[in-house]
Amino acid sequence: MLRKIILASHHGFCMGVKRAINIAEETARDMNGQVTILNEIVHNEAVVERFNQQGVGQAFSVDDVDGGVLIISAHGVSPDVFEKARRKGLKVIDATCPLVERIYVIINRIVGNGFHVIHFGDPNHDETKGIVGHAPEHITVVSSKEELLALPKWRDRKLGLTVQTTAHSSEFADIEKLAQQKWPHLEVFNTICNATTKRQAAIMDLAPQVDMVLVVGSQTSANSKRLAKISEAICGRGILIGSAAEIKEDWFAGKSGIEKVGISAGASTPEFLVEEVIERLQAISGGKAEVIVPQKKNRVKRATSRAD
Repeated sequence: MLRKIILASHHGFCMGVKRAINIAEETARDMNGQVTILNEIVHNEAVVERFNQQGVGQAFSVDDVDGGVLIISAHGVSPDVFEKARRKGLKVIDATCPLVERIYVIINRIVGNGFHVIHFGDPNHDETKGIVGHAPEHITVVSSKEELLALPKWRDRKLGLTVQTTAHSSEFADIEKLAQQKWPHLEVFNTICNATTKRQAAIMDLAPQVDMVLVVGSQTSANSKRLAKISEAICGRGILIGSAAEIKEDWFAGKSGIEKVGISAGASTPEFLVEEVIERLQAISGGKAEVIVPQKKNRVKRATSRAD
């Protein structure tokens, strides 16, 4: 029987996501003519679908956009995408997260000073593609320790290490240690964003307290999948769900059922999806589960239902 529902102290929308969504909403409202978002404004199906319902177009290549306004997603793009869009006469609205843009600045500066950049991240992620596009001949992407160790010795090459904003903090710490052992002259730029660090720390605090952690987020969201992976490692059951509809009642049935469940959400997950998950869990418990919503450090708000 489900008895306790605990919400992670940090979860859901981050600054960059909120900013990108606000920019897209304002653009859709204020601009005349066709508005198209390049890729997904953020990696969440519910958010993407909402813009589709509002008549905002979506494209995965500038080649597929014939006119109007083009919005660059929070994950950013390479400079050649901007150039191609402008050559086509498109009005470009840039919603790139400022913390992703910070990586661009770092890379442009150190590459200009003769560095080669080793970037730790997912090579297929939109953010990584945009980063590589700023200096494709001077960036090597690695996604594992094995790939890092397989790189040349580069004794006489100036090297810098950067990282995807949503990377796992402890994984990057391992990568950083190995990189500095292999290249003692390497300079490290930890570009993991503060929101990612806070959400991962909150999960590491939450997971030992519960029997299961439900992470609300999309399969396309790297940071959501990472939160679920951390939860799985700590409490043995970390499950990524896209919505409340994916929750199964039999998880909580019988004497061996889950009694304490934690809830978190990726940085691109809207709060209404989290609220729906809490409502669904409350319904499964017959309204008996205690809901604990952390307000401030060392303080929690306790309730028996959302109405309290």
